[in-house]
Amino acid sequence: MTHVSLESPFGAGDAHGMAALVDALPEHIEQALARLAAEPWRAPVRDASLLAVGGMGGSAIAGELTAATFADALPRPMLVVRDYRWPACVHARALAVLSSNSGNTEETLALAGEAAARGVPCVALASGGELANRAATHGWPLHRVPGGMPPRAALFHAWVPLTTLLAELGWIADPTPAWREAVDLLRAERATLGSAAPEAVNPAKQLARTIAGRNLYVYSGPGAVAAVATRWRQQFAENGKLLAHSATVPEHNHNEIVGWQVRGPVTERIAVLVLRDGEDSAAVNARLDLTAEYAARQGATVHTVHSKGTSRLARLASLVQFGDALSLYLALLGGADPTDITSIDTFKRRLAERAAR
Repeated sequence: MTHVSLESPFGAGDAHGMAALVDALPEHIEQALARLAAEPWRAPVRDASLLAVGGMGGSAIAGELTAATFADALPRPMLVVRDYRWPACVHARALAVLSSNSGNTEETLALAGEAAARGVPCVALASGGELANRAATHGWPLHRVPGGMPPRAALFHAWVPLTTLLAELGWIADPTPAWREAVDLLRAERATLGSAAPEAVNPAKQLARTIAGRNLYVYSGPGAVAAVATRWRQQFAENGKLLAHSATVPEHNHNEIVGWQVRGPVTERIAVLVLRDGEDSAAVNARLDLTAEYAARQGATVHTVHSKGTSRLARLASLVQFGDALSLYLALLGGADPTDITSIDTFKRRLAERAAR
């Protein structure tokens, strides 16, 4: 097999510059904070019965990360809707966030239309597009995010504003100090995880080479880290062009574990990636330990990645950074353009053709 170098610059292997976007994650946080300082949120209601985030892909995972991070602090429910319709609980006493980086996501626009029909108070997150037009029409506060980059690379441009919206509602304390910690942490970690860091000192490049060609299973505890596991799975798909799976304990131990019962060619091709966090409970740690041991006995390779940092936001951001870098390096090892999303573009075109019949 031809040896593929992971030393930058990557040239034609990263023709559209995904490496630079992954490297710039700490700056994305700073930029988001600066925009919010200049133009803070104006929530249309302060006593909402719940907060519902409507979006897909990178927009939805930003909502999931936010809800998971503050689940034990929120006085009212926060839910993420990846659909064309809101559940019945999203009504005139709720607050909806319509999130679409492009402003043209089909499902989010459908939710916008239904929110307007139901009289649901809304705010919008978009770089422009039809969603920005509808926000102007309905008088919905709009937070403009930068355009011109793949939505999945703009995660922090959506995640940071959602956390500050919670603070504007009075549901959490100001998250800015935690985000400042995350900026410093991600900058420090970039020295070893970033594209310019040689493979000899880069744990993400080393792990990518170790697991390349294997089927990827991401396991974690429940709660906040589970949202990061979803992010890893999505990034392996979009950046790495790889099918992957994610699951959490303890649920895994009540069903999926039986799928590991027979050792064979399937289990022996799996690389299990275990995400660990300092807030994992003793019960969760015991289950992750035993789950990893069982997978190893069935022929899988097992690799553990620990969060870093103090605040929960910073710790989750550190895992996101590692996963984004890992997906980039897996793409390069597989000869795939980490930016290309031909499958999504083709699927959208076929949907449009079908609708036009």
